[in-house]
Amino acid sequence: MKKRLIASLLSLTLVTGLLAGCGSGEKPGDTGSSETNGGQEVSGTTENSDGENAEKEESAESESGEVVTLRVTLKGISMEDERQRVWFDEYNKALAEAGIPAKLEVVEMQSGSYQDNLSLMLNSGDIPDIIYFQGGDQVFAAQGILEDLTPYIENSTYVKNALEDFQKERLANYPYLLFVTPALSPTPVIRTDVLEGCASAEAVLEDPTIENYEKLFEELKEGRKAVFGLDGNLKGINAMFDQSFGLTTTWVKDDSGNYVYGRVSRQSLEELKFYASLYQKGIIDKDYLSANWEVKENDFYSNNTAIISGNQGAVIDLYNSNQVAANGEGAALTVLPPAKGEAQGYLPLDVSKESRGFAISALSEHKDLAFEVLDFAVSGPGRMLDLMGTEGKDYTVENGVYTLLPDHDTWYANFFETFENFDLDAMNPDTPYWSDAAVSSAEMMAEYATMDNAFVMPEEHIVNWDAAETKLAEFTADFVIGNKTEADWDAFVEEWNSVGGAAVTEYANSVLQ
Repeated sequence: MKKRLIASLLSLTLVTGLLAGCGSGEKPGDTGSSETNGGQEVSGTTENSDGENAEKEESAESESGEVVTLRVTLKGISMEDERQRVWFDEYNKALAEAGIPAKLEVVEMQSGSYQDNLSLMLNSGDIPDIIYFQGGDQVFAAQGILEDLTPYIENSTYVKNALEDFQKERLANYPYLLFVTPALSPTPVIRTDVLEGCASAEAVLEDPTIENYEKLFEELKEGRKAVFGLDGNLKGINAMFDQSFGLTTTWVKDDSGNYVYGRVSRQSLEELKFYASLYQKGIIDKDYLSANWEVKENDFYSNNTAIISGNQGAVIDLYNSNQVAANGEGAALTVLPPAKGEAQGYLPLDVSKESRGFAISALSEHKDLAFEVLDFAVSGPGRMLDLMGTEGKDYTVENGVYTLLPDHDTWYANFFETFENFDLDAMNPDTPYWSDAAVSSAEMMAEYATMDNAFVMPEEHIVNWDAAETKLAEFTADFVIGNKTEADWDAFVEEWNSVGGAAVTEYANSVLQ
């Protein structure tokens, strides 16, 4: 593998002239979604918002040498886990070696929904210095609890040079969350040996039209319960087909030149008709509405389905490792290109805001120090710790060469996944950090990524928009499984408009240029 190539692949050079909206949107959950959610546009209340910290102030604790304990929340992390406890001990030692007088203390969260438990904690007045959000952050930004990170990033040592174009756009729109990680956007994959057994494989790879994909699906259906595995929604297959049906952004222009919500456009109707036909043929899993991610993945590894989608890079790497472990080297994955039609591309990247990431409490007495910790995570030593895990458990090192151990497959970075400042040349080529499939997914994303035009939903429209989105989800499911047809479309759009869609559409046309 050309290790140096990976870092360049992860820096997506996207066209910034595309419509980016005039605000920020939110996409909750592990895989996110292309639709926007509730929230409101706010101005930061940081005490440095007037640019007073153009140069970082040295904290009193830095001058005295006192080590300050910074509290941090992280999803799914507990110090009862020895692996994590050892890792954080090593991370705190590395902070000290870097001259950063900080020690991280992980705030233990109750079992259950991380977002709900985090909201309860913050609403109670218990606000850690560094907070990881995966949804639910906008209400706290509106309350002035989250620090505007703009001046910190401008004066950072590492973060400012590691940001990709889409991340810069997100921070410009919503400067409260930092997530220095490759785009979390799904790419469809298939076992290489399965694909090579199909007569239509070459045609799909060379000319991935909708028609050629249909021929491939017909071949793949033989002997399987379904071709495309999904987990309760259509996002995985939308990644392959949205742009081919003209759904190139969240808001698309109609024949009169006005913006309409893509999911209630004529393009969406044509795509839903296509999906309904795939469902009736058994190409889309008949149980997709009730399936979760675990069912989706297990069906893929057991060859009950042939194609699933996962976030480019790390998730595809995990899928590849599991597939090879279950079915041998020939089962290594091939990344499938997005379908060609009215356009070609994977799901457009929402640049309205980060859907997840790290915030700093505006109430913290150690904001500069908290950002130093995040900046350190992007440094060489920080990258090595974050991406590699713990020596002896996740990797070994000999003569400066790092060899990954099997347990590393279950290690996920606690902060970021960028390869900026990560020494890929130090990796043992027998255990590369990413598989060929993962590298290919980054290549494909770099080639086919485009920017979206989603925006933050203003507070006055949140309730109505949620009602409209609920109505959309219900109708979409009914249409795909055959309970609704094209004859019901106009009535659905009228109802969608009446419960809030029309008001939001009017707002969209006022902010999109």
